[in-house]
Amino acid sequence: MSRLSVVHKACGILMILSLTITGCLGSRDWQYPPPPDKTYLDVTADQQVAGSLVVGPLDDKRGTEVREQYWAAVIPFIPHATTVYDRPETISSPDPVDEVSFAPARDFAQALADEIRKTNIFSSVTFVDQGQPMPASDYVLQGRLYSTRWERNISTYLLGPAGTLLWMTGLPMGTTETDVEMDLQLTPTGEPDNVLWGLAMEFEARETDGLYAGLEDSVTNYPRALQEGLRLALVDLVAKAPARLKR
Repeated sequence: MSRLSVVHKACGILMILSLTITGCLGSRDWQYPPPPDKTYLDVTADQQVAGSLVVGPLDDKRGTEVREQYWAAVIPFIPHATTVYDRPETISSPDPVDEVSFAPARDFAQALADEIRKTNIFSSVTFVDQGQPMPASDYVLQGRLYSTRWERNISTYLLGPAGTLLWMTGLPMGTTETDVEMDLQLTPTGEPDNVLWGLAMEFEARETDGLYAGLEDSVTNYPRALQEGLRLALVDLVAKAPARLKR
């Protein structure tokens, strides 16, 4: 067996052991509105636009980087080992802590439609998934998704495999950084170049975790980041739409 294979197997055993001990990964499935409150935003329009809105899936413009280097954690004097996924939901067999189950181009747009409906700014709001017939409407809201980047760094404190013993004392295992970047454009139906309202959003979150806490938080960062972005979008929309969307 090659030395590299031994390193890979050793690191895999360490990760499985650590996650078995914790048992606290929580759900890795998409949840919106986000935990723990699971409530929609409290943004309500003072004036209603006399028109219907259709929201379609986001145009997926994300990158395709995949970098899996947890094996480096078993090498002494290495400060940290990194895994990066531009599209975390597409990875076929990730480590349990890196598993994320969602379809962001669809799920983000569905959440957007639900939040706009709650504002009561349009007479109706309909989400139309890919391949579904487009109903008659006055306006269309579309967007582009640029990032759902997942980057996780684990540290064995320069000690290689022996450093995992420090995890059991309560020292952090590592950090996870998540990113949500997208933009939105609202146009009259049939006039895709006539942008009446638009907004770009970008949010980043960083979680520090250990064997006993924090491993579940990195996944919920996605819906939390989306809702924070939609908060700004909805406040801007309800303020500007009545004047810009007069018919």
